[in-house]
Amino acid sequence: MAKERKITYSDNDRAIVAALKGAENGLTLAEINAATGLNLVAGHIVSAMGKGLIEPIGEREIEKPSKRKVSTYKFENENAKPDGKAFTESQDLVLKTAAKMDGYFTLTELSEAAGTKVAPGVITSLVKYGNISKGEQVEIATIGKTKVKVYGFVADIPAAETDAE
Repeated sequence: MAKERKITYSDNDRAIVAALKGAENGLTLAEINAATGLNLVAGHIVSAMGKGLIEPIGEREIEKPSKRKVSTYKFENENAKPDGKAFTESQDLVLKTAAKMDGYFTLTELSEAAGTKVAPGVITSLVKYGNISKGEQVEIATIGKTKVKVYGFVADIPAAETDAE
């Protein structure tokens, strides 16, 4: 005969249930933390799910600060293309804009200075021709989008368990 497992409910379980009870569309872990004032981690959520108190009910896309690496470039010269052909209108605009910029710049900074979005291929071609040199990669702050789970209320902690502790 198997021994019956006793489930112990923690203060964290109580806080999670209380936060999710009134949340019609569910809450993310960050929203649960904001509602409870606690610093809960994924393990607390997994524990509450294992006890049948909550469950994932979907996903939500959120924006959060992140970092990414981008290349830097530097203007070298406006010499003609090696094949003697004329630069395209885009290449010409990039060269004129880059010539006015001091030191190294990113593609985003170049686009802002040019007043139009500069395609990466334009820069790549000018690097190939020797008009622009490629520098080090730098890390920039950006806002990234990511999907996170949304949790919903399933069951309350049994009354006998809430009175006992």
